[in-house]
Amino acid sequence: MLTIVVATSICLMATVSANVPNSLSPELLQQMGQFRSECLRETGTTDEQIEQFNSPQSVQASHELQCYMYCMFRLHNVTRPNGELDLIDVYHAIPKQFNSIALKVLAKCNKSTGPIADACERAYSHHRCWKETEPELRLPVAVCLMF
Repeated sequence: MLTIVVATSICLMATVSANVPNSLSPELLQQMGQFRSECLRETGTTDEQIEQFNSPQSVQASHELQCYMYCMFRLHNVTRPNGELDLIDVYHAIPKQFNSIALKVLAKCNKSTGPIADACERAYSHHRCWKETEPELRLPVAVCLMF
């Protein structure tokens, strides 16, 4: 299973700390790049939409971008069959150096996301919360959306 959510919880910004990509293995970065390409094709999301979401400003994401976020979760195997995020899988997928950040973000965002029927909208809600929870590092969205 991949390092996703501090790959997406880290999954997954243009303004992200320069140390984050350097702390991930080349194999993981390559696989994340492949997933990114696949999710861009699958959802029709554009690089511009990702860059806009990655900006420090609060932005409402299009449904395509929301589905891109869900696609990244799905390809990293951190979703349950019903589309819900599996927090245990997410935690175990995160590089150990990000565990303390991940615990803080996962605890807060799991509570604040609430029940959302649409898997794409739910993924976006998690990403938005992660972005707001760690605004300095933007780890929740960074790696997932960046590569």
